[in-house]
Amino acid sequence: MSGAAHEDATDSGDAGTDDGGGDAARRVGAARMIVPLLVAGLTYAIAQTTIVPALPQVQEATGAGPDGAAWVVTGFFVSSAALTVVSGRLGDMFGRRRVLLAVFVLFGVGAVIGATGGSLAAVIAGRVVMGAAGGVFPLSFALLAERLPRPQAALGMGLVSSVFGLGGALGLPVGGLITDQVGYQGLFWLTAAMTVATLAAVAVFVPESPSVSGGRVDWAGAALIMVGLSGVLVAVSRGPVWGWLAWPTLLLGGAGAAALVALLVVEARITDPLLPMPVLGVRNVWVANTAAFMVTFGQATAFFLVPQLVQLPPGGGVGLGADTAQAGLFLLPASLTSMLAGPLTGALVSRWGVRVPLGLGAAATVAGLGLPVAGGFAPVPLLVGSALLGLGGGAAFAVFPLMIADAVPLAVRGAANGVNTIVRHVSMAVAAQVAALVLVTAAPAGASPGAGAFTAAFGIGVAVCAGAVLAAAAVARPDRDSTRARGRVAA
Repeated sequence: MSGAAHEDATDSGDAGTDDGGGDAARRVGAARMIVPLLVAGLTYAIAQTTIVPALPQVQEATGAGPDGAAWVVTGFFVSSAALTVVSGRLGDMFGRRRVLLAVFVLFGVGAVIGATGGSLAAVIAGRVVMGAAGGVFPLSFALLAERLPRPQAALGMGLVSSVFGLGGALGLPVGGLITDQVGYQGLFWLTAAMTVATLAAVAVFVPESPSVSGGRVDWAGAALIMVGLSGVLVAVSRGPVWGWLAWPTLLLGGAGAAALVALLVVEARITDPLLPMPVLGVRNVWVANTAAFMVTFGQATAFFLVPQLVQLPPGGGVGLGADTAQAGLFLLPASLTSMLAGPLTGALVSRWGVRVPLGLGAAATVAGLGLPVAGGFAPVPLLVGSALLGLGGGAAFAVFPLMIADAVPLAVRGAANGVNTIVRHVSMAVAAQVAALVLVTAAPAGASPGAGAFTAAFGIGVAVCAGAVLAAAAVARPDRDSTRARGRVAA
């Protein structure tokens, strides 16, 4: 690591998340920091799903088939995952506010491309460019950690994390309404307008990082992580369509895996790596990443299964005959309770540290997955389970960036949070495909999946997420972990 990075890591340490310490000159009002970052997170999160109800109209307007139109969603998802660590590391090096503004400029440019281009290629290109704003979460977490005392940082991280799910839930009805009224182009113009508001809020109210690490950009690492994640995620998401043994799936998956292996070799040999390899082995960092995969797997399993389950016709042991809009209502409790989890998590962290809210969040997610099965997939257990999922996910996702902020020097917090965000992206993709595979293989040939298939799929989610409850017991004291992290960075 460069000398500037070493100095920043040693001197800054965990000031931003220390209750009693830290540089008072760095501190700003909690609302001034949190509200603009909430606006930024919500702008990005809504854009994730607004396009989904518009896909049939995109197909009709561009003459594309369903497989081609699916790239409008896949391109955004893959771009977001691939650029997350890059954005976080650039924020560490050159200023997190500066990079946050830059990625939202790209986000707005992508929205304009999607609105004005009349072809499928233009819509896909616009969505891919918009994916650059996926770095909003690691950048926001690092800004909150360095500027706010620990209790307010925990509150802010909880609220910013919760808008990820809230925005995704709001995006579906908003996208459907706007598409019906003004066409899919209106979605992109709405996104452009929200981007202008986001840029203004961040530029006016969010201060720049008090110090930056500097150094040279690791272009080789950036290229390898983008190629690697893109190949793997496209293979995972399109494998069911192309076939798991089809040559495009094998080629992209193999090339992506090879690029990720090459990334590890390159990052271990250079002075200013994109990935903070030494600190990724720090106890609370790997615990946060492991638990993030497990909790996200459970959450994504439920969000994939519930809409399909409730839209099946009644009478086969499962199914409520709901339409698309009604199916979304079964996930609404999760969006609402996740907003409550932020303040609750902040209070729990102040009193008991991160171990308790992480354990409770994972346990609530397990309960939210298990309750629908125990209740025979009836409406009330599904709704209560959804509420538990929101509380559990909101608590756990608020704790992960705080664990990283406690354990990782300021110089690499953005990149470390970016890795955690990527872990969640990969987990979502894997969970959806595992759940889909279980439904297909457990259902009789040519028949809709029944109670047994859904029970098996929910059960896998429970088993994976239960590991996060155990992982909570492995959380180390922040002061011990941060000392080890600084030693590894210095080395």
